[in-house]
Amino acid sequence: MSVDLTGAADLHAHFGPDPHRARSVTGFEAAQQAAAAGHHAIVLKSHDTPSAGLAAALDPIVDGTRVFGGISCDREVGGMNPAAVEVALALGAKIVWLPTLSSRQDFDTGVAAQLGIPGPGIRVVDDDGALTDETHEILALVADHGAILATGHVSAAEHVAITRAFARRGNVLVTHAMEELAGPNLTVAQCGELAALGATIELCALTCIGALATRPITDLIACMRRVGTDHVTLGTDFGQALNEPPAAGLQTFADALYAAGLTEAEIRHMACTNPNALLGLNA
Repeated sequence: MSVDLTGAADLHAHFGPDPHRARSVTGFEAAQQAAAAGHHAIVLKSHDTPSAGLAAALDPIVDGTRVFGGISCDREVGGMNPAAVEVALALGAKIVWLPTLSSRQDFDTGVAAQLGIPGPGIRVVDDDGALTDETHEILALVADHGAILATGHVSAAEHVAITRAFARRGNVLVTHAMEELAGPNLTVAQCGELAALGATIELCALTCIGALATRPITDLIACMRRVGTDHVTLGTDFGQALNEPPAAGLQTFADALYAAGLTEAEIRHMACTNPNALLGLNA
């Protein structure tokens, strides 16, 4: 059976050109393919370039699908730079990702070095574990604009600090939770803790589908069961040349979840209802 993903929203779609990796689609192609699949929205993500301007240009010319962008607080935009975030939000950014490939977490695990990204890596807390002044400024900007704060690739401890500080004020999205290739490789128990604090857990196709998969799909289903489908969004994190394009990949992911025992209603709740609600859209 093919799960009906009409109205879906992928909050994590990569696109090219990209200085770090070969990509399967341009932003225009990713949006066109999402529209052809009947998806309601797509969020274009870049580790190095704010994508809100591109999304604003594409949104009016891609019929049937809303196209959004965001900004990753990586070294290319000055790290935790409130001025860059403020501009991106003014241009319509829907997601602000905390540091990804430039995070201290990815530097410590060697991910950054593999891509030629220098250390020492960016943190969102100080040596005492308190949020930095820049982090507080960025959180305030995200709250003021009603945007989504995504955790990026920061450490598990930083995930907790951010969620405790922001979940009562706005939407916290745990970026590709349980992903082993980047970030803190959160456990099911850690995802449960973050969901209990008010975060939404993003589970992505990349983690269990395709050329870069590192976990069986049953691991992700265990997380869904632990935190509940009300607190999970399904995305792809696709756009790598080695994998399907994002729109096709979301369908493959949904169908694999169905084959593994989830109902179509559960899958649609996580792929359609929840992400659209975070974007402020009606599914």
